[in-house]
Order: sequence, then C-alpha cells, then structure tokens
Amino acid sequence: MARIQHPTYDEWSSAYSKIRDVIKGEDRLKQQGQLYLPRPEGMSAQAYADYVKGASFYAVAERTLRGMVGAITRNDPILELPPRLEPMRETATFEGNAFDVLLAETVAEVLSIGRFGLLLDYPQAGARPGQAPFISTFRAEAILDWQEGIVNGRQTLTMIRLNEDADDLEEGVEQHLVLSLEPAYTVRRYHVSTKRGNVGVPGMTETQEVQIGDDLVPMVNGAPLWEIPICIVSPYNLKPTVEKPPFLDLCNVNLGHWRNSADYERSLFLTAQPTPVVAGAINEKNKPTTIGSGAFWLLPEGSTWGMLEFQGTGIAAIKAAMDDKVSQMASLGARMVNSGKGRNETTDTAKLRTRDELSLLASTVAMVEAALTKLLRIAAEWTQPGTADQVVLRLHRDFVSAQMDATLLTALVKAWQSGALSHDSLLMNLKRGELIDPNRSLEEEQDLIETESPGIQNIVPILGNGTL
Repeated sequence: MARIQHPTYDEWSSAYSKIRDVIKGEDRLKQQGQLYLPRPEGMSAQAYADYVKGASFYAVAERTLRGMVGAITRNDPILELPPRLEPMRETATFEGNAFDVLLAETVAEVLSIGRFGLLLDYPQAGARPGQAPFISTFRAEAILDWQEGIVNGRQTLTMIRLNEDADDLEEGVEQHLVLSLEPAYTVRRYHVSTKRGNVGVPGMTETQEVQIGDDLVPMVNGAPLWEIPICIVSPYNLKPTVEKPPFLDLCNVNLGHWRNSADYERSLFLTAQPTPVVAGAINEKNKPTTIGSGAFWLLPEGSTWGMLEFQGTGIAAIKAAMDDKVSQMASLGARMVNSGKGRNETTDTAKLRTRDELSLLASTVAMVEAALTKLLRIAAEWTQPGTADQVVLRLHRDFVSAQMDATLLTALVKAWQSGALSHDSLLMNLKRGELIDPNRSLEEEQDLIETESPGIQNIVPILGNGTL
C-alpha cells in the first residue's frame, strides 16, 4: 500500500496543534487538561481543577496575529481580472467565499502556521456555461504527503496527498485526495481507515485504503494538464518542504507565561488572605467559627489571638518571571504587548525587532501574492487562452498607518502655493500620508482634479488658512 504520511508529518502536526490551541485562547487551553499545564506533584484532582480554573491566559498570540493580518489587509489589493474570471472576485473558493476572504485566510495561515495549500480546480461535471474555476484550501494538517521529481529538467511536485473534508464518513475513516503526474495530471480519491492489526503485537495498527471511483484525468480545452495546479505557500517560498512555523516560538513563550500565571494565581489564593490564629484552652465547643465585623468571639481566660500573613518573596519571583516572558514575547514580534521598547531594550535593538517583524510581513505578502497570481493566471488560460497577462494582483506593502495630520497638510499646501513644492510632489506626499486612495495612481488623481469643479485652485486657499 502507498505511504499515507510524510516522515516529517507527526513532528510538525503537534506544533500546528499547539499554535492553533494558543491562538484559540484560554478556554481551548483549559480543555486540554495536562497537555499544556501539568499537574503539580502531590496535588489532588479537585485542587488541580481549581489550579486550572484560576490560571489567567494572556492572549498575546491571537492579538498579534490579528494585528499582522490587519496590517496586510488594511488597504484593498489591486486586482485586475479578465472578464471570464470576474466571478472569482465574489466566489473564489470551493466554499463560495469571496477573494478578499480567501486572501485574509491565506495570510493568517501563512503568518501563524507557515504552510497553506491552494488547489485550483475546474467544475468537471454539471458545470454551467462560462463558470469560472475555483480554489480549494488545505490547512497544513491536511497536507499529508508529497513527492518531488525532475520533470523537463526542473524539480517539480509529482505527487501530493491531501486530507479532504467529506460528509457521511464512518467514524475512523478519512477521505484522501491524491494528485499525481503520470505523466499527465491525475486525480484519485480514497477512503482510508486505521484499525488494530492481527499481528499479535499490542498497539500495532494497520491502515487500509479503498479507492473511490475511477482515476480522473482532468481535461482543459481538450488537453490534459502537465502540472499539478497547487501552491504550497510558506512565508519564504512556494515549495512543499516544511518550514518552521513563524508563531511557534511566540506560542511557546505564551504557554510558559500561562504556566507562571497558574502558579501566581494559586500562590495569591493561598497566601493573600490573612489567617486568624487562636492559642489557649480551645475545644470544639468554644472555638470561633466565624470571622468578620458581625462575629463575636468569647475566648477562655488566658487565650491569645493573632493573624498569620504572608511575608515571603516567592510571589515576587513568579511575577518577575512573568514580566520577563512579556518582554520575550514583545521581542518575538508581539508589538501590541507593551508600548515602546521592551525592558532593557536599546533603541537599536527595538529597530532591529521592528525590522524583523516587517520582514516577515513583507515576505508573507510576496509569497501569497506570487501564489495567488500564479493560480489566477492558470485559471485565465483555462477559461480563455491568451488572457493570463491580464491578471494583475498587487498587495500593499505599507503595513503601518501613516495618516497625515492637519498641521503637516497645511504646511505642504502652503509650500506648493509659494512655489517651494511641485504639484507632483504635493500629490505624492498626500498619497504617502494616506489622504489619496492608495489604489489610484498620481496620473489618475491629476485627471480627477482637472475635471472637478470648482477645481483645486479654489479649494487650496481654504486649506492654506488652516481650515480643514
């Protein structure tokens, strides 16, 4: 039987699960029991349940991911499509999601997990006339196995096995989609089940797979395909080899911070409330049973009382460890964890940290843009040969908001009025200051200015007076 999983699959799948659990947040982590928060030695089951319940999770990873995705998608991309592909703008995926939804999902998966599969497909049966292709998405966990080989003198993906979501499957059965070059692009589907073997070895299992349906050789414009129309996207390349997930280190520190939080909250619970102490001839009959302003104690003669209060420094050490991990998370890319520089961080170090974070964003944008452009151009050739060059996709690289304030705007307009600044330079600065649509060229802006009434000449003096 064919190999079901790549040798590296198990190693990385646990990392993917960890990242997803951390991004999901506190409730998901607490559902995992001792997987991420071990039970201290000697602690009872009830005490451990209280220990987990009291732990407070600092949701840094989720907020960091949301901020990074927002930085990339805050401006709409430039997307130009030939007429036959226009339906993909609103229905780009197998699930019927629009292109902007596909883009945001791809960016989030590549930034956090570092691996996402995009498969271009064409309705083969029951397709309506003029129906556009669509893209099926596969998370890293669904990319089970792959092989590469030399085809026409270059390294090419020759086989990939994907775990496909399917309805009405029996428990323990998966549906696998196997795509291969033989030498034409060929599609097969299998039902795969894992059962205990009969070899007499405890824990031994055997895997069985049964092909569903016949081999399918997709035909486009009357000809087979000679390349598997899939892109495996990472932040660094479009190769099927696995890269270390970008969020793995951040999530590891985030979990460490959570474990410290569990100890910290438990220590506070055990020590923060003073404990009353009574010494003397105390028995069950005359011992105090309540405490507070409404309670009255009648103690035997000669008895003494007092309050035990925590005086140690252990809690401070735990708090310091938590603060250190907050700084570590900031240095790993979580800009919103704290404002400004991290503790004991020089200005140069802060600049390098920001540069590294923006580098990850820039490389992710480049790879996502390249992958989607490639698939859209293949789709254009499928629907109308010769139209691939009409596909244009450009994602914005201005990740940081740079909204120009009123003072600077007034100064620029005055400089232009006085002849110290050209009109082109004025428009260029307005665009950089995000006062002009980033998708509009300077030439298009100039054309709009010339066709509008009353015209820029009548509006500028108002700006020059400082009234906005």
